[in-house]
Amino acid sequence: MAKVIYFGVDLHGHVNPTLGLIRKLVERGNEVVYYCSDEFRGKIERTGATFRSYRGLLNFAMHEGSGIDTFLVFADFIMEKGRLLADRLFEEVSGLRPVCIIHDAFAYWGKELAAKLGVPGVSVFANFPFIHEMAASDPGFFMEHVLRAGDDPLYKKYKGHTDMYPKLIEKVSRMIARRHGLGEVNVINDVFGSKQPLNLIFSSRAFQLYEEAFDESYLFAGYTADPRADAEPFPMDRLDGRPLVYIAFGTILHDLGDLIEGCMKAFGGEEVQVVMSVGRQFKVEQLAGVPDNFLVMPYVPQLELLERADAFVTHGGANSIYESLCAGVPMVVVPQVFDEFMGALMVERAEAGIRLESEAFAPEPLREAVRSVLNDPAYRIGSARIGDSFRATGGLDMAVQSIIHYTEQRVNA
Repeated sequence: MAKVIYFGVDLHGHVNPTLGLIRKLVERGNEVVYYCSDEFRGKIERTGATFRSYRGLLNFAMHEGSGIDTFLVFADFIMEKGRLLADRLFEEVSGLRPVCIIHDAFAYWGKELAAKLGVPGVSVFANFPFIHEMAASDPGFFMEHVLRAGDDPLYKKYKGHTDMYPKLIEKVSRMIARRHGLGEVNVINDVFGSKQPLNLIFSSRAFQLYEEAFDESYLFAGYTADPRADAEPFPMDRLDGRPLVYIAFGTILHDLGDLIEGCMKAFGGEEVQVVMSVGRQFKVEQLAGVPDNFLVMPYVPQLELLERADAFVTHGGANSIYESLCAGVPMVVVPQVFDEFMGALMVERAEAGIRLESEAFAPEPLREAVRSVLNDPAYRIGSARIGDSFRATGGLDMAVQSIIHYTEQRVNA
């Protein structure tokens, strides 16, 4: 039995996509040790892996905001956590004698520990992948849709200059390298992607923007929606047969008041039934004037709801988008933070749904967007097409076999 270590990031959107992979590794006879924060112990242990705690050292946070300053702050955060955890965990991990270290793309400490121990490393993109080669082929896309720097005075001044992106990346990379004692580094691939000789992506080339930028070191393994052992109960008997619109804005956002109010104004009295998941941070009992065609709950079993849904209104997190595509459900994406803007654009370009700019969010455009995805079969066809492309990759069986083959090659080299 081979011992494999997985270093995770303590966010639901980063842990959930990995659970099927870990379960498959265990089923193949591997002993998997999964490092994460304590709140994820239960769901990790249910895969058959051994849970190990970061002991309060991580507390990963998604950095809201946009622009060059936020980009630099987030890179610094990853590096500081990476160095701290690599130092604190080195002796412990060395004693485990792993044959391979697999880690979240944001878990720089996994890359660092694999290098220090001289064992093969695999990076896993639990979120939407973004690599340097994508930005190099379309610098404007990076500046406007990833950095969200469209209103930055410096960007406005130099917009259209072909050397702006490489100069920015070179400058930020030098700053990160100097602050953290690194050699030559590319901040996107080496810090945000923790690039390894094998990099696993839970998607397909058919859905990926600028897929030609991804060389053979990137393995597209589709997406497998792993059933939730801790799924919330839901009164399915209350679904009455009207077109079902499912609305959820993930586990990160807490200030949902305007979004919830906008949704109730958009669909109250419409000939649809709405199921809305608002999370535990928002008190459902505080809502006034909930329309009769709404069911509002803190959490719902998302996979089961998507099996019945006709449209999905989502913030655009990777898990939500991928699960909707697996179910063939068209989306209206209202991105709020970070890579959700890129996810919304991917959905739009795949003709699997409609992207709404959050700044212009209002009941009327939301209502019209949902009507469009309900009435135009092209969106459901587009969503189903991408779901089929996920399954055509070979999925988790192919991913696990590739990891085993890569590890054996490196060990025997």
